[in-house]
Amino acid sequence: MGKVARIGLAIVVALAVAFCVGSYALDRYLLGQTYARYVPEGPSLALTDDEVAAEYPFTDVSFAMDGYTLRGHVYGDAPDARGLVVLRHGIFSQHQDYLAYITALVDRKWKVFAYDAIGCGESDGDSTLGFAQSPLDVHAAVQFARESGMAGGLPVLLFGHSWGGYGVAGALDFDDGVAGCVTMSGFDTPTGITIASSVQSMGPIAYTQAPVIDFINWLDFGADGNRSAAHAISQSGVPVLVVHGAGDEVVGFETSAIIAQRDAIENPDVTYLVKDEPGRDGHNSYFYSPESQAYLDECVEKVRGLMAEYEDGAVPADELDALIATFDKKLANTADPELVDAIDAFFADCIA
Repeated sequence: MGKVARIGLAIVVALAVAFCVGSYALDRYLLGQTYARYVPEGPSLALTDDEVAAEYPFTDVSFAMDGYTLRGHVYGDAPDARGLVVLRHGIFSQHQDYLAYITALVDRKWKVFAYDAIGCGESDGDSTLGFAQSPLDVHAAVQFARESGMAGGLPVLLFGHSWGGYGVAGALDFDDGVAGCVTMSGFDTPTGITIASSVQSMGPIAYTQAPVIDFINWLDFGADGNRSAAHAISQSGVPVLVVHGAGDEVVGFETSAIIAQRDAIENPDVTYLVKDEPGRDGHNSYFYSPESQAYLDECVEKVRGLMAEYEDGAVPADELDALIATFDKKLANTADPELVDAIDAFFADCIA
């Protein structure tokens, strides 16, 4: 090899190393920002445990995992409960954001164990650690439910949305003996959702980061770093209901979603429910009844109108609280009855 060629090769190698090192540093930083503890800011129209406690009493529970304490609640602990539903929330949220579905399931005689992930809500941690964490703590939650006696002799079922949808489906890899699983708006792999989300902001250049993201996931989680939820569903033999919005712009229906892998899933006990009604076909816009969604939108507009009266939207807290106190939060957080019926019927078939 001539001198010029050696110099050229050295330059190429140096540039490649610099690109890899720079990509690793940048991706680590961006993922750290994504996984940082989510602290809700501003007014919230979501229900809280305190607001439902009188009608839906609950028991506080906690369990340890990897040096963290995860905290949650058990709802609907009635003698005639039909099964125990372990509920896993999405990222940038907490279990209370799913009270519409928790209470709807309790109304249908399901016992619900809903907990906050590491770095979320009432649980420990300054970080959620990573997308790959979700199936691991679902597995730990199921083990805790059995070992603590919470499940008793009840069949155990899984229910999750988004990051939680990935978590409950991915947890089927652990063969925990669950009777069924509902995954809503779930993604297939941590790397897949990370790259798909990055493409939306960075364009096609984001695809160059896939090997780096894979490497980071492997460093942090080893063999669990890029678990495929679709593969877990396929090999499990567990009945699964996959719910996804056809217009989902967060977890793309034909890109990063579990449902995008439907042709490769061999489990014959998988049912797909596609939400394609205009305006109700997004990542979570199918959650609530049409009436509830319309009322929620009305409430949001009233809040925005009040904020517009103040510079930078800095509404005095007491005035904002007074406005929100006039809203019917239960009406604004009523689960879509058709979807609840579908989930209820699916779970009933699972334990028949």
